[in-house]
Amino acid sequence: MDVSVAATVHLASERTPRELTPADAMATTRLVGEPLTSPDGRRFLLRTAHGDIARDGVWVDWLTGRLDTLSSASHPTLCAHLLTSGLGTLNETQGSDQDPEPSAVNWLNDHRIAFLWSDAHRVRQVATLDLTRCHFEFLTHSRSNISGFALDNDGTLLFNAKVPHAHTESARLWHEGFTVPETSDGFSILRGDIDGQTDVDVSYNNQWFIHTVSGRNLAVSIGGSLIDRTYPAFREITLSPSGRFAITHVGLAAAPDAWSHYTDASLQALLEANKTHPGRIPLSHLVIDLQTATAHLLWHAPLAFDGRLEWSPSGESVILAPTFLPEPDTAPDRPGTSAAEVNAATGRYSALPIDLTARMVTKISWESPTTVEISSTNSQSQGARCERFLKIGDHWEPASSVAARDTPDAPPNSGPNAARIHVEVRQGLNMPPRVMAVDVATGNSALILDPNHSLAHDFKLGRVERLSGTLPNGRQWLAQLMYPADYIPGKKYPLLIQGLYGSAWGPESFELYGPWGSATASLGPSNYAAYPGQLLATRNMAVLQLEVLHPGPGTEQAEDVQLGFETLAEQLVASGLIDRSKVALAGFSRNGYYVEFTLAHSAFPFAAAIAADNYDPSYFQSALSNWRPEDAQMNGTSAFGAGLQDWVSRAPGFNVDHIHTPLLMIGQQSGLIAIIGSWEIYSRLRHLQRAVDLYVMPDADRFPSHLPQNPRQILSIQEHVIDWLSFWLTDREDPSAQKQAQYQRWHRFRELQTLTRPQL
Repeated sequence: MDVSVAATVHLASERTPRELTPADAMATTRLVGEPLTSPDGRRFLLRTAHGDIARDGVWVDWLTGRLDTLSSASHPTLCAHLLTSGLGTLNETQGSDQDPEPSAVNWLNDHRIAFLWSDAHRVRQVATLDLTRCHFEFLTHSRSNISGFALDNDGTLLFNAKVPHAHTESARLWHEGFTVPETSDGFSILRGDIDGQTDVDVSYNNQWFIHTVSGRNLAVSIGGSLIDRTYPAFREITLSPSGRFAITHVGLAAAPDAWSHYTDASLQALLEANKTHPGRIPLSHLVIDLQTATAHLLWHAPLAFDGRLEWSPSGESVILAPTFLPEPDTAPDRPGTSAAEVNAATGRYSALPIDLTARMVTKISWESPTTVEISSTNSQSQGARCERFLKIGDHWEPASSVAARDTPDAPPNSGPNAARIHVEVRQGLNMPPRVMAVDVATGNSALILDPNHSLAHDFKLGRVERLSGTLPNGRQWLAQLMYPADYIPGKKYPLLIQGLYGSAWGPESFELYGPWGSATASLGPSNYAAYPGQLLATRNMAVLQLEVLHPGPGTEQAEDVQLGFETLAEQLVASGLIDRSKVALAGFSRNGYYVEFTLAHSAFPFAAAIAADNYDPSYFQSALSNWRPEDAQMNGTSAFGAGLQDWVSRAPGFNVDHIHTPLLMIGQQSGLIAIIGSWEIYSRLRHLQRAVDLYVMPDADRFPSHLPQNPRQILSIQEHVIDWLSFWLTDREDPSAQKQAQYQRWHRFRELQTLTRPQL
């Protein structure tokens, strides 16, 4: 089937651009990840996704084509058209965000791929797709979600699946009477789980299985236990060329004392966090023996999260770069910047004579069993360098004739299997993505796919530009500003500031909702449903996506983000773009806490705010979660004795009397828990007769999700956000009859605002 036309935009063209609605945005098409190329470099694979409101699901299309000529590449074949509800498994506390977002694609050969996909019961399984016959099938029938896998050429399958949580023990305890286990937490007890397993246990406990060619199913033992307590998502699994071993990441119940000597701040922050939830955070490499169904640690050095791994041709050892070295061999002034060859069976290692300080490894290549090349760039992706090393006996030495030579960046698809035609995505802040085929030799190109060619013409969209600067306290900030769609210079507009955390600028990409460089949050279903982005800009409001940068984990401070909100608001007011009386804040997850903290401590007259499915280090939520250490960090100390006074002065829950901004709180994850987790702030604001709504998305009790992907859930959140902000910033109301009660309540809020808000 030729889809060069059929796979394009799902939207009808109109002469006059109109407002973009949540339903329109849901129907647009987004690219899922980057274009992929087969091992021989002769075939490409594209994945696109778009929401289907009528079916209440998400379609993912799998497009493939040959890279022989520009003509063959520009006529891809639609090989699979797969639908997922995006709801996830029933009562799955981890949520559904991975369902429409296929995991890493494994090329089994030059025409067959394997990936994760949800079956008819919404359980993620290992699936395969033959790109020549366009044949799709499931390889597993697991009772619980699979989060990672590796498939050998001979058909041996290693996969990692969640341990189903049984409620039988809790039922027995309720019947017989019980003493509350010391390991319990308040949130789990509210769900009726009084067997001592916490929410983290229920979400993270997983198990490894091997399905052999002969049909045997083997459970992998890790140190005598069948349970792996490591956070299961996003762990890479790498098979050895021989198929004997696989390497992945694993947590440790207790890190070795010697690891406290490493000077790397990020590592020390992770080690400290591991004390709260032992074994949950990936800290080391795990070797799984597919012949014996056993596992052991690769060696006694911590995991470097920016490190690469490459198996030797024999499959007996791996090169790690960059990496920490085991104590006492590591140099204290070069933590995590070394390279080493490690034997997979014994853990014996030999360091390579290279210093990777301030460099990013881009490739590790075994040129022969005794020759390795390590390619790297500096932190600005410049100064490409390739260094070659020779193994002499048990030691590695620089190959002086070619050591440390400067090399230009390799063109796409370069190497022994390179094709003349390569595939690239062209897009910008104001240009929706298009997929092009490019002839490397001539520079000529041809269009493969323009999934939303009329988007910018059919709908009113705001122009986007990037901003950056320094706050008065020296913190750096990054931002993307969406102008009102009908922007007129000199006119003042309402502004929404959307908070972002932990994601510095990537390449300029087209984003409907605001967060930059996110392959899962661009066109189509949004990972951040509470962030409207262009859905507000199309209604002639400005939207600023803001991140205040922090040096590293554990250094974030709510005061910095508050200062960022205030500083950028004042700067945009001073520029003449923004009406100071019509500035709103929106925060999702950790940023929801920053919004609540700002409202409780700022003198700026924010006109409206949204806090969605957020962490809150106030007293009630902290007590229910067994006094999280990060709560003490955010409030300066523990909540006991004299330290309680610090909480009283800082925690949003103790300072709601200072909140006069209309606040919409949104619950998404864990249903009832979402309500209880917000109750301290919500109930106090309600008692003080302040403008506050607590909205819970549809089916949050049965299909909770911190990152919803189901169209009905996303649309419900987006409509509430747009209604709330439009009401408080522009006095605009949706005339729908079913929303009359909503606006009657909000008008009462407005009357209360005039009575309780201080005059500024």
